[in-house]
Amino acid sequence: MAVEISFKDFLKVLNLQVSFNRRFGYPKVFAVAFLKPEREELFSSLEKVIQEALRETDILTTIDGSIFLILPETDKKGAEFISRAIYDFFKGEIVEVYVDFPEDGKTAKDLIKTLEEKTKNKFGYFLEKYFRK
Repeated sequence: MAVEISFKDFLKVLNLQVSFNRRFGYPKVFAVAFLKPEREELFSSLEKVIQEALRETDILTTIDGSIFLILPETDKKGAEFISRAIYDFFKGEIVEVYVDFPEDGKTAKDLIKTLEEKTKNKFGYFLEKYFRK
């Protein structure tokens, strides 16, 4: 079961993951994810499934019917596996975007920027309102 944190602490924890990598070399890789159901009534089901399926080292936060995750030691292949499983379980009614450290960014700021760009380009969602205050 994932650790749930407040959204206001999400960037702090993301920065902490990057700092651990720089200082200790761990985690070597990690994924940051954005998930949102196509229909609002699916949110509680999505949150429950995600909460139960994730590891106790994974980090979850929610805001405005969206879920953000930090998945330590999850590379692109692992993120794609999770993505496929969620997509299949919810019959394609979930918007999901993943970025990987260090491939998509070597700082928390770069990872968020890449997540924002991928989400906007793929689905038209603007995540800037959450991270640019």
